[in-house]
Amino acid sequence: MKKICYPAITLPVIIIIFSATSVLAQWPANPDSNMVLCDRGGDQAVPKIAAASDGGCYITWFDVSSGNYAVYMQRLNGNGEIQWAPGGMLISNNPQNSWVTDYDLTVDNEDHAVVVFNDIRNGGDMDIYAYRISPAGVFVWGDNGLTLSDNADRGDMNAVVTITSSGNFVFAWVDDSMMVHLRKVNSTGTDMWSPHTITLTSTYGLALPRVAAAENDGVILSCLQKIGPNFLDPYCLYAHKFDSLGVAQWDPNGVAVNSTGGLAAWMKHNLTADGAGGAYSSWHDTRYVQFHVYVQHILSDGNTAWVTDGVLISLDALEMQMDPALVHFPSSNDLLIFYRATDLAEDRIGVSGQKIDFRGDLQWGESGNAIVPMGSEDRSHISAQAQPDGAIVVYKELPVSTRQESYIKAIRVDMDGNLVWTTSPVEMCSFLSEKGRIPTTVNDSGTVIAAWDDARADSEGDMYLQQIFQDGTLGPPPIGRCCYNDSQDCVDTTEDACHDLAGYWAEGLNCTDDPCPTGTCDYAVGDVNGSSNYNGLDITYGVAYFKGGSAPLCADCPVGDCNTWHYCGDVNGSCGYNGLDITYGVAYFKGGPGPIFCVDCPPTE
Repeated sequence: MKKICYPAITLPVIIIIFSATSVLAQWPANPDSNMVLCDRGGDQAVPKIAAASDGGCYITWFDVSSGNYAVYMQRLNGNGEIQWAPGGMLISNNPQNSWVTDYDLTVDNEDHAVVVFNDIRNGGDMDIYAYRISPAGVFVWGDNGLTLSDNADRGDMNAVVTITSSGNFVFAWVDDSMMVHLRKVNSTGTDMWSPHTITLTSTYGLALPRVAAAENDGVILSCLQKIGPNFLDPYCLYAHKFDSLGVAQWDPNGVAVNSTGGLAAWMKHNLTADGAGGAYSSWHDTRYVQFHVYVQHILSDGNTAWVTDGVLISLDALEMQMDPALVHFPSSNDLLIFYRATDLAEDRIGVSGQKIDFRGDLQWGESGNAIVPMGSEDRSHISAQAQPDGAIVVYKELPVSTRQESYIKAIRVDMDGNLVWTTSPVEMCSFLSEKGRIPTTVNDSGTVIAAWDDARADSEGDMYLQQIFQDGTLGPPPIGRCCYNDSQDCVDTTEDACHDLAGYWAEGLNCTDDPCPTGTCDYAVGDVNGSSNYNGLDITYGVAYFKGGSAPLCADCPVGDCNTWHYCGDVNGSCGYNGLDITYGVAYFKGGPGPIFCVDCPPTE
């Protein structure tokens, strides 16, 4: 037998031992032990989260550990690995009030994070500032961000941002005199309107702006409009549209989405672009005394497509609905809308849903579909993220024994309103503790990620995260299974279809031959610890082997030259197992090319 020496393995192994944990996926598989994003002393609160194209995400929050509500940000890759400094990167420690208002976070077409918030750095009044942060943590708009408003006679708050069809940014906010302002900049932070800021007013004031992209670099704005001079007078809901130059396209006074009133300043509404120059709006109001959810489609020309003042999503006279979360499916223009459903006394609470087609017709019956039937537990903070055939709904559940501590649960629903997972709901957080808001996001693979502040270890709150895959599981990402063609393209993800395509069904592999070889042994490429899959633990096992530890544990495969364990450790296609496979594996778990099997001994289908 040929003797193989590894003269250069010592130094790389020492380095890998110290860095091995950094390449392991960080997402916890146990819902009782969620990822701790930041656990400094003092309060970490009001998280925002937005997905990036690599399967990861950005998260921001306010952090008072310094005595001031500073803004922090963290970036994770698709494996849940922290990319910046532990505890997050400081975005701004400029002076802040002892209380904070709402703010916004998004990710642009270049995978940069854009966050917009207010502070009092230029005096006692609140002004609006925006920061654009690259994946490497570079402050593209300068260390102190971009100043969007700077005045001494009013307080600006509740800023939001959208990315236009051309990749520019439109910000909107409201001031304490109840005027709404908009401003548009490009990726360098240069203003694109003249004058720079558009201001909207009404007789009795505006509140809670929302923005969505329209066609040709335009934007749609919706906001609440007060209908009387008194503090408790209700609001209506109006929408406006501006072209790329900031010129109003609809009635200067706005298009009535809900003209009947019944909204209070705290009743948040949603605005979602329809992809055709219009938008969908959802909200709840009390026009009939009780809380009910409505939805409306605003067309590109400013007309409303459905019944005046919105479609009532449930006709159940013994039910109330609040806090809708809306998902739009562009291919069909169907909507799924999920909401907090209660009895009239609000003693029994559940999560319900409704499907609305492009005509505005109810598809899940006149009373919707009880996703989580009403019970004595309180359900709140409902969010919904699209899946290929439905949505994953995340919500907070407070058991009967407490109205402060809660769990976080998720449930997947298909387009017919059926529950998809065998176990429904799935607990994303099974640790009973006080929790704040629970924003969610979804990446391109359909994985949903939630963030929240949690008082389980610190009564003032720390920042936690958890993901859930499309199949309802938690933990590290599974090694992908796919049908590969002879060009190493993943052509299908269904094993039966793979046989018809004459492809090669493989796990975490690329086909490197033409045609793809027939497998001769049942093994997972890279699996040297006998676990039947390839992950960071195989790196650790391999490092230990090269330092004198146990030989790799591979499946018995008495087929010619394949009757040796070397083939299973080979991940770089060399048909041998050595230190280069360790280096290749480390690079793979950091985002490099996937494992390549030995073509002389491929795994079975």
